[in-house]
Amino acid sequence: MKRLLSLILAAMMLTAMIPLMASAEAPLEVTLALSEASLQPILQDTVNIKFIEEKFGIHINLQPIPSSDYTAKVASFFSTNDLPDLIAGASLSTFQGIEDVDEMLVDLYDYRDCLPTYLGLIEADDRIAATKTYETQEEDGSKSLYLMRDLEYNRIDIAPIGQIRLDLLEEQDIPMPKDWDELYAAMLKIKEKHPDVTFFSSRGGTNRLIGALAYPMGSGGFGTFDSTRGMYYEKDTDKWTYGPVQPAFKPVIEYLANAWKDGLVDPDYATCTRDELWEKITTGKVVYFKDNDSFLARVFQPAFDAAGQGWKMVIVPPLANKVTTTRELRYERDWSDGIVISKKCPEVERVLKMLDWCFTEEGVKVMNFGIEGETYYMDEEGHPMVVDSILEETKDAVDQFNAIQSILGVGCWAWTPYIDEGTYLQTSGQLFIDLGEEIRGYTEAGLIDFKPLVPSFTTEENEKVAELELRLTTIFDSQIDAFITGARSMDEWDAFVAELNANGVAELEEIFNTAYKR
Repeated sequence: MKRLLSLILAAMMLTAMIPLMASAEAPLEVTLALSEASLQPILQDTVNIKFIEEKFGIHINLQPIPSSDYTAKVASFFSTNDLPDLIAGASLSTFQGIEDVDEMLVDLYDYRDCLPTYLGLIEADDRIAATKTYETQEEDGSKSLYLMRDLEYNRIDIAPIGQIRLDLLEEQDIPMPKDWDELYAAMLKIKEKHPDVTFFSSRGGTNRLIGALAYPMGSGGFGTFDSTRGMYYEKDTDKWTYGPVQPAFKPVIEYLANAWKDGLVDPDYATCTRDELWEKITTGKVVYFKDNDSFLARVFQPAFDAAGQGWKMVIVPPLANKVTTTRELRYERDWSDGIVISKKCPEVERVLKMLDWCFTEEGVKVMNFGIEGETYYMDEEGHPMVVDSILEETKDAVDQFNAIQSILGVGCWAWTPYIDEGTYLQTSGQLFIDLGEEIRGYTEAGLIDFKPLVPSFTTEENEKVAELELRLTTIFDSQIDAFITGARSMDEWDAFVAELNANGVAELEEIFNTAYKR
């Protein structure tokens, strides 16, 4: 009788637990918006999405946005307060200056119990300074963290550094330039023999071109991807400075203006898309590239080799300038973008635990390589290696690395939070590894600086910074091309600087430096 009663009670307890268990395991669907690059189409139901659905019961519905429309589309999400559950590729600039952002986005610090792995990484000694930069200072003195940054687990050293066709230098016995004047002279000599080629162009508009030159020429502003930020950290003065109004900035524009007159600038530099620039470089129309060196190994040199014309592009070592010590700028450690979570996201704790898993050893493997035995295997040295069938499927792609990333749904052009770039070992060969070692050597020698992170602002400061930078960038963008193309004389530069100064430069610098010293 006692045994029967025990069985009945056990059955009753199990019956009572079923709804709770079903609720805990109930399927959950969340939307994740992200930018879609042409070289890496976003695919649904990739192996990592399927794994997450099986492990967590969460189906991630990807909402790809063409990269050309991404910024405007995300801005519309915030302006209408109609956010998807998750947004990948977001950065501080995505929500800085937006009122009531605390009512739109999840503060990660409110969910510490759900994020032990991620918070452990970003609050460790080697990342805590960067983490403080990404915090939002609230008016009551508290700190919030809305952005889950993409972190680097295994990354090849890269930098936006000069690259030039070595075969064209060797053709006329031109030595590798050591300073900016020698580079210009080399370009003129090449141009004389090959009148149809140009040198200076951009895959991201005028400010990206200027930003690639300003810091290594002794000034600064618009560095790496900051096409709307003229502010930069000047290490010689230990201050944040608005680059365009500094005396050293004028020679940068004069350099480009002279290059324009001499036919060294691509006529389409201000509007050229990445794909258009890639076509110009791989067909020999543009023969100098001041940007991410990884494309040399992954795109340009393979295209040159396939054409069989003996072309070779190499890194130009950091060039001496007339203002400061020799210097170049490389990207900051980790990435400046990542994932934000809408407060409308269902079951936030469950979703955050899934995202935290992405930073575990298991998560890193799945989110970068897929499923062992299905999409990758471990080699004798313990490196994850993509299976041969995927290598074969992507062997004819314009960029095999990104084609593989597309199939797997991984990488910084997808939504991988903790990034392992080990696939480069199989797709880019020794050249990319050698370039990475070259960049690392220049960095260790003090010739290349990591880009400093922007100081952490209070909510009020964020709003003011956004207002001032918008005002200044609007003025700058409306007039800078005229100086480069000669439509406006450099004799008018001082008036241009005065206009910028009159529109809040000193106030902007004060806000930056107050936050920097805080």
